[in-house]
Amino acid sequence: MLRLYIGPAGSGKTAAVTEEIRARVAQEQPGSWLIVPEQYSHEAERELCRCCGDTTSRFAEVFSFSGLARRVLAQQGGAAQPCLDKGGRLLCMALAIGGAGERLTAYRRARRRTEFASLMLSAVDELKSAAVSAEALQRAAESCDARLGDKLRDTALLLESYDAVVSRGHADPADRLTLLAERLPDYEFGPQTHVVVDGFIDFTRQERALLRVMLRAGASLTVCLTLDAIEGGSEIFSLSRTAARSLLAVAAELVVPAETRFFAPLETRPAALRFFEREMFGYSPERFSGDSGALTLLRAESPAEECEMAAARALALVRGGCRWRDIAVAVRGFEDYRPLLESTFAHYGVPLYLSRRSELMQKPLPTLLHSALELLEGGWDVDELISYLRTGLTGLTVEEC
Repeated sequence: MLRLYIGPAGSGKTAAVTEEIRARVAQEQPGSWLIVPEQYSHEAERELCRCCGDTTSRFAEVFSFSGLARRVLAQQGGAAQPCLDKGGRLLCMALAIGGAGERLTAYRRARRRTEFASLMLSAVDELKSAAVSAEALQRAAESCDARLGDKLRDTALLLESYDAVVSRGHADPADRLTLLAERLPDYEFGPQTHVVVDGFIDFTRQERALLRVMLRAGASLTVCLTLDAIEGGSEIFSLSRTAARSLLAVAAELVVPAETRFFAPLETRPAALRFFEREMFGYSPERFSGDSGALTLLRAESPAEECEMAAARALALVRGGCRWRDIAVAVRGFEDYRPLLESTFAHYGVPLYLSRRSELMQKPLPTLLHSALELLEGGWDVDELISYLRTGLTGLTVEEC
């Protein structure tokens, strides 16, 4: 069965599915899966444990799509091959470009550029997430003009060559969801399997294929989407609206019962914020006449001044009783603001956590463990010794180091 929970942000969709999972945990019913975006999986797991109790992990689990792939492939087979890291994928793409060689037409000159491998690897990732094969590119090339057709044929050739190189004993992380869709029908689904998908705006072609397999296999699927209406509504929800219609079409095709539940917006938020949410992209002449204290618009002369205003506002909120963890700074074009935010907030004594991906070996503890093992096995290499000392976790003072 497919259930769609739709409604604006903060209308209670997540609370409703969490309560459903809590009820199943209380009855000791296994088979509850909560699938969320990868960057939210840790926080979602903490929140689920807080709401459902200490025994939650026995009956309910939180996954991202890639985490679910790792779990199922480990059980059903397909996880034995080592996955390539970024460097390995670049090397495989370089080998694929070299192997294609003179067969390329549109990209014959570009293949000699150092950045070409990275650009093609990004294109491969996009194609695989959209489930576009080399054969589909070849068919599309036949209906295009000469220049575009040559580019599509070259891309298809490189995609095919890349897959051939990767298949020599390794696995491409971009293929993980496709492989999961092939193995998932063998998983023991049934009415007792309760799958909840929350936190997504839209789904890639690979992710939609997974949801389709779950419905076909008999799982009970609940999908939460931030959306005002299936038909009509604001243009800012167009991606979620398309995703909802697609899921309903899949349910109709598979003859699976489907229901849609709408969650009305909660009226606990200030009127100014509710008006802003409704009219920001509404293009209506209506004006707000109430108390606008919940929303403040400031104009700054430069990004540096914006960062100073944000730091000052954060300090004022904390002095008024707010906690640092309850304050968020959202910017557009993060890399343009990152150094300014770091320096400005440090100057005013405002603790700042920047949400971004970083290499694992940039963290002190993993670097300490890695360097210690390398020192023992590699004969005390000077570079490894310096890396070990620079972690600050060796128990030595700066003078001793």
